[in-house]
Parts: sequence; structure tokens; C-alpha cells
Amino acid sequence: MTNDLINRICNAHGGLNRWQMVESIELHLDIFGPILIARFKSPWLPNIIANVFTDRPYVSLHNFPEEGHTGIFDGYDVYIYNANDKIYCERNYSNCDELKTKPRLHWDHLDLIYFLGYALWNYSCSPYIFNDKGFDCRQGEDWLDHDGSLLSTLHVRYPGHIPTHCKQQVFYFDQKGLLKRNDYTADVISTLASGSHYCQDYKIFDGLSFPTHRTVFPRIWNGKPLKPFKIMDGRFKNILINWRQEPEAI
Repeated sequence: MTNDLINRICNAHGGLNRWQMVESIELHLDIFGPILIARFKSPWLPNIIANVFTDRPYVSLHNFPEEGHTGIFDGYDVYIYNANDKIYCERNYSNCDELKTKPRLHWDHLDLIYFLGYALWNYSCSPYIFNDKGFDCRQGEDWLDHDGSLLSTLHVRYPGHIPTHCKQQVFYFDQKGLLKRNDYTADVISTLASGSHYCQDYKIFDGLSFPTHRTVFPRIWNGKPLKPFKIMDGRFKNILINWRQEPEAI
């Protein structure tokens, strides 16, 4: 049953065969929310341009942290190129516990690139990556969400080489097979930072379905989100697909 669910949800998002022809995805988005104040001093990250590669956890952030610079998330390695294409700072995040145990409250640019990089990579590549080696997936019981919709659940354990919010997460899919909700704990922030991440306003880009509005709410002990308290809001203004070959040939 688990394999049937994974096949159904991949097909609902565009199909695994089509996905495997994608080289990278260019995201244009704005992010805002109080969680950014807590860790990055500002509630607003506008006009992000991120190039997400599909064959491995790799994301480039254009003009970040400043004009002409490029922030790179490459698995557990993070670095920044200056305008002369020279790396001027870098850090390894194999032990990402240091993010929540740092004596200072706010993250620096490398910390933020790591957080944004792994988050955008996972958001863009799910649910297709559940077919990859090392992912342990189990279909759970159906869940009646706060709005009355009945959702299929998939419990996912991530392999160690994939940076993500936490190694065990729960994904919720609607009757069409589209991802509606993702429960996780953002371990890099705190072991208490449990959230429910909602996906809305799906649009089709070159045959692939992506949510263009993502919101995150705190999640309490009974599994329910605290809907009045939105801690993160992401708006995708455009998504461009870069193919390994022309879509007509797929």
C-alpha cells in the first residue's frame, strides 16, 4: 500500500518519469515571518532567486547575501562566492546542532544559507525523493484535518546524507494526491520547534504541480496546528523548469 500511495502522489505532482528529466528548478519567492526575526533580525526576505538542482542536495542563491554574491548550499557544506567568483567564507554543517547551541542569538549569512538551502531543496524535490535509496516510508492512518478534509499520511525517515528539518517527518496528501501538509521539527532552531507546514494555491509549471503559497504554524502536543499564529509565509512568484532535454521529447 505504501508503494501505491507514493506512485499516486508522484503522479499527482507531474509524474516520476517527467521529474527525472528535470535538471534544476529556478524559484522566485518572498519569505516573511516572525521566525526570521528570532534568528535573522529581519522578518522579511524579499526577491529570493534560488536554483535548486534535482540530482543532489544543491541550491544556489543568487545575489545573496548581497548584490553580485552567490550563496551555495552543497549538502552539509555552505559557502559564499563574491562578485569575482572567489569563495570568501565557508562552513561545514555536519554537526548542525551548533546552530541551536551558539552563544549568540542570531544566525549569520552562512547559517541562513544552510537553512534556506536544505529547506528549499526538500520542498522542491518532495515527494519524488521518497523513491530514492535510503528513504524509509510507511503509510499511516488517514487524518481528519482541521478543515474537515480527510488526508492520507506518509511517515518518512530520511537517510543521514540528506540535510532536512528532522529525520522523521509526516506528510499529508489530499484526495487528489497533492501534498497539503508536512509535520516536522526544525531541529536547527530547537528540538521544541515543531511545526505544521501547509501547501496551497497549486499551479502547473511545464507539467509539474507546485504549491505557490506555503505557510507554517506551531504544532502542539495533540498534532493540531495553532492556526492563528503563523510563523512563516512563503510566496512563489514564479517557478522555471530547466530540463536535461526538451519537454516535448519526454
